[in-house]
Amino acid sequence: MAERTTLDFEYPEESGKEYSLTYTANVLKQLDRSGILARVLKGELPVTMTWELFNAAFEANHAKTATRVREEIYKEFSETSDDGTLLEVLIEMLTEAQEAIKPQGNIKWRTNKAN
Repeated sequence: MAERTTLDFEYPEESGKEYSLTYTANVLKQLDRSGILARVLKGELPVTMTWELFNAAFEANHAKTATRVREEIYKEFSETSDDGTLLEVLIEMLTEAQEAIKPQGNIKWRTNKAN
C-alpha cells in the first residue's frame, strides 16, 4: 500500500501532544453516511466543510480527543501553509484514502444473467 498524506502537528505548539490526522476506511464510511463525500464529489464546499473534514480526520488516530479540544486546535490553525489551504490538504488526504479502498486485485469476474 502506498504511503498516504497525514496532517501532523503538536498542540499546544512546542510543548504539547503530537497529533497525526488521517482518514481510514471506517472514517470514509462515516463521512459517506453523513453526506459529506457526496458534497465533495459534487464540488460543493459549504462554509463548514473544512471543519467537518478536520474533525473527522481525528477519528483514525485520536478518536478520544474531545470535540472541545478539536475546536480549540482548529481555531489555532492557519488557513494556509506551503502545502496549500487546509481544505485542499484535507481533500487530498480524503482522495488518497478513497483510492486506497478501491479494489486492487487481479481476480477476473463476470456476471451471469439467467435466460
